[in-house]
Amino acid sequence: MTAPMSSFRALRDEFRPTLRLALPLVLAEIGWMSMGVVDTIMVGRLPNSAVAIGATGLGQSLYNIVGIFGAGLLLGLDTFVAQAHGREDMQDARHSLVNGFFLGLALTPVLMLLISFWPVFMDRFGVSRELIDPMRPFLTALNWGTLPLLCYFGLRRYLQAVNVVHPIMFALVSANLVNFVGNWALIYGHLGFPAMGITGSGWSTCFARIYLALAMFATVVYVEAKRGRSRWKWIGTIGLDFRRIWQLLVLGAPAAAQILLEIGAFSGATAMCAKLGAIPLSGHEIALTCASFTFMVPLGVSSAAAVRVGQQIGRGDPARAHLAGWSAILLGWLTRSCTPPAPRSMGWTSHSSMST
Repeated sequence: MTAPMSSFRALRDEFRPTLRLALPLVLAEIGWMSMGVVDTIMVGRLPNSAVAIGATGLGQSLYNIVGIFGAGLLLGLDTFVAQAHGREDMQDARHSLVNGFFLGLALTPVLMLLISFWPVFMDRFGVSRELIDPMRPFLTALNWGTLPLLCYFGLRRYLQAVNVVHPIMFALVSANLVNFVGNWALIYGHLGFPAMGITGSGWSTCFARIYLALAMFATVVYVEAKRGRSRWKWIGTIGLDFRRIWQLLVLGAPAAAQILLEIGAFSGATAMCAKLGAIPLSGHEIALTCASFTFMVPLGVSSAAAVRVGQQIGRGDPARAHLAGWSAILLGWLTRSCTPPAPRSMGWTSHSSMST
């Protein structure tokens, strides 16, 4: 009886640090999801709201297939940085971050080229020109935010892996204000800008991604300086390491492939709805946006789980890693049991809309 009780107490003790790390990440995910809601509401006030919501939702959905797949390839940073932090080898953690940047730079032109072909594919697929024509410039605007998106994603993985999560939450909450003002100014033509319609929403999303990347970069600089790590200590990490990039790809590729299949299923459904017309597509997009909120809590918990397990592995304590993992699984189950079911990929879908 003593052994089970001891195991239960050890597992219970893991809930507090998991929850402390997960809560800001959950709020950050809700903040990210809120940006997609704001986009939908703002374009929904345009004269032809069904076309506006449908074209915006289709463009975001198609962008997500490629953009979030690229971001998923950087998921290996969670493991490498968290383990390095656990064994107090911050030089290696920084080395992983720098090579994650190199990987993101290499991926950006490939991803942007693939995204640029979507309007042609949708035309061949039989989607109405009524939706494709406004979607094309909107998708182009989103596409220019690909590099900031990958930079934000990599910097965020680094920060949360070293237990710096509150700035991530603040950045995403404040990015909602950037996105709201951008939508108001660019969609409807305020502050001296021309009224750009849904294209303005795409540029607003792009600017919000740039803001997020800059906010994460500034946070990394501040955290490194506060912890007594001068810029000279980064010199040894600034070097192209093909072996580390390959390790990141090997670790991130399976996760990215799973994300691709999940998002692809829902994006395929969205494309099929687009063939039915603007009104069915806009209704489909509104339903997906609302349902996606239910996924944000377990998504934040899962990010905390990846960090805590990685740190314990880095410390050479597999027993604590086991307990940290189970505490996150149980916490995720408890939160999920209190919400209606929603498809898992919706969280990733909402990630990219910026509407990771």
